[in-house]
Amino acid sequence: MMDVSKLPTDVSGKKITVLGARRSGVAVAELLAHKGADVLLSDINPVSFTAPQQQVIKSLNIKTEFGEHSLLVLRADLVVISPGIPATAAVVRKIEAAAIPIVSEIEAAYWFMPAADIIAVTGSNGKTTTTTLIYEMFKNSPYDVYCGGNIGTPFSALIPQSLDNTGKSKVFILEISSFQLERIIHFHPNVAIILNVTEDHMDRYDHNIKRYLQAKLNISKNQTESDRYIYFSDDKLLKNNLPEGPEKLPFGLINIPGMHFTADRKTIYKADGQALLARKDISLLGEHNLLNILAALNAVEGYTLPEEKVIQTLRRFRGIEHRLEYVQTIAGVEYYNDSKATNVESVRYALRSFSKPVVIILGGRDKDADFTLLLPELQQHAKHAILIGEASPKIEVVIRDTIPFSHADSLQAAVETAAQIAAAGEIVLLAPACASFDMFENYEHRGRVFKKIVTAMTEKEA
Repeated sequence: MMDVSKLPTDVSGKKITVLGARRSGVAVAELLAHKGADVLLSDINPVSFTAPQQQVIKSLNIKTEFGEHSLLVLRADLVVISPGIPATAAVVRKIEAAAIPIVSEIEAAYWFMPAADIIAVTGSNGKTTTTTLIYEMFKNSPYDVYCGGNIGTPFSALIPQSLDNTGKSKVFILEISSFQLERIIHFHPNVAIILNVTEDHMDRYDHNIKRYLQAKLNISKNQTESDRYIYFSDDKLLKNNLPEGPEKLPFGLINIPGMHFTADRKTIYKADGQALLARKDISLLGEHNLLNILAALNAVEGYTLPEEKVIQTLRRFRGIEHRLEYVQTIAGVEYYNDSKATNVESVRYALRSFSKPVVIILGGRDKDADFTLLLPELQQHAKHAILIGEASPKIEVVIRDTIPFSHADSLQAAVETAAQIAAAGEIVLLAPACASFDMFENYEHRGRVFKKIVTAMTEKEA
């Protein structure tokens, strides 16, 4: 077995099983094989690769087994596990019984990171927006910057890209999920950000938010006094569970001592009280995005970035695809794609972002969410709810005495119904509060389908 208690730097000749053959699994398998490991890539589901992918896997002598996890999995010195595989999976229990160490993909990638800074972002909501915003602030700067992790390019795939010597200081900006943080040992971000912790993935954490919180808090487990820990101080769970080591930088809407950036209804201010930027000049909608901005400002503060460049980024950055993304206006009705709103809290944020009446499309695969938490925002902001997917009966029980609702058997039918209900000056919002896997490959697929339907309606109107 490999000794992972000390930071491994040499995996040559080691037998390593990688569980899960999606993006991060394939990336870490290739990285480990490049470093001389004898790699088995195993996935319980059937997997098909493109011809170029097959060629790379063959050239690196990566063994594969798809459609099962055989006993070959246990013939390993180390197992690297994909984030979607829970600790309760039968194969994981067998590996643990065999006393084989298990680490996450971000942990394994960290072993081979060149001298560089890591800015790691986690939270129940806002991770992708904040990670991307920080990256935009760093672009075209004196730094050699890489962005990925739970979004875009896996950390393992960024490592080979960073090996070219540009002479610039390197910075990795990584979105990190709770699943990825469950099995870290040495992973050490210089800047760790926790945006918020609200109920999400309760099916994974036995309906225990403290277990979910602990996974998130792992982001700071290896930080020292020279590192920074940026946290949402309005959140009592986070405020009451601060790490001991790193410098702690709070952000929030309630001003407290120690904040480097604050905001009121009109302006964002620096610690000395000077105005940084008027909020009317910011492109991102909503109070939740103000919090994402404050977190990002704290993250970049310790780096040599011109203030004017940071301000210009805030003026032009309009957010990410599938997150409160404006699509089209048809017959005076505005259509927004918030397919990434896969939990209740993100939908609450979305509804608060609009002052106009909203026809909302809700539903998908339930993650054991408490939909009653949606009721205040639905009552205040929603004119009608259209329910889709596996969770629609559960959502109906919760909302039927609060707002009018209807059911649709497809996203196409839901959008068509919404178009009939919404009047000029109102909003149609896809914000499902659920995972997408009952009807779509992922939330991106769901969002693309929504946009395609809306665009087709636009063309029909023309």
